[in-house]
Amino acid sequence: MGIVMDIPKGAMIGTMLATTVKTVLVGTFVRVRQLVVEPIVRIIAEVFVIVSQSRHHGQAHHHGSR
Repeated sequence: MGIVMDIPKGAMIGTMLATTVKTVLVGTFVRVRQLVVEPIVRIIAEVFVIVSQSRHHGQAHHHGSR
């Protein structure tokens, strides 16, 4: 014979539902971050690299023309 637990079905369903909702929300947040935040960060990093390279080349060109 198995052990019978005295947990009301409503409480058990509520706990399972809360866990499921939390899992779905966290999964959705991770997907949104991957789709939205990471490309934006990548673009900002690329722009930063391009701007720093153009400044570096501009300074080198300026110093060479003295």
